[in-house]
Amino acid sequence: MARNPARTVYIGNLDEKVTERVLYEILIQAGRVVDLYIPCDKETSCPKGFAFAEYETEEIAQYAVKLFSGLVRLYGKTLKFAISGQDKPPSNGSNPVMPKLNPIPLPKQPHFVHHSDKPYCIPQRIQCVHPQALSVGPVHRNGGFGNDYVLNASGRGALRQRIMYPSY
Repeated sequence: MARNPARTVYIGNLDEKVTERVLYEILIQAGRVVDLYIPCDKETSCPKGFAFAEYETEEIAQYAVKLFSGLVRLYGKTLKFAISGQDKPPSNGSNPVMPKLNPIPLPKQPHFVHHSDKPYCIPQRIQCVHPQALSVGPVHRNGGFGNDYVLNASGRGALRQRIMYPSY
């Protein structure tokens, strides 16, 4: 992956179940993703727990870090975002001054997108399933959370295929 470090975002604390497609659908919310790379261990072929996403411009990469930091949670893990190649600021025991934020309250029930009977819990603020990946309509389930949408290619191994990024 040939990267421009100023346009590349490091994504850390990834669960091994996070797929390239799910991560891409989240990251595209900030802007055009030029490349996405999830490194795997050579011996076990398991993901290493981090990824790199190259955005079209440095500004979009910086926006993505600000937008997603502390917000995205997958499989019970809050993802970490930083511009690639920038070291963490040294920790001298004192907390940096953080601006006060007025968070938007989330609904009590999370939104579930079902894939192969394994729900992905996605906060309502990030709807990361691309409309083209959804089936024709809602699937009605008794005892569920209402109308759920099911990925139309889930049974055909579509998530194992390389993602084709759109050209703008």
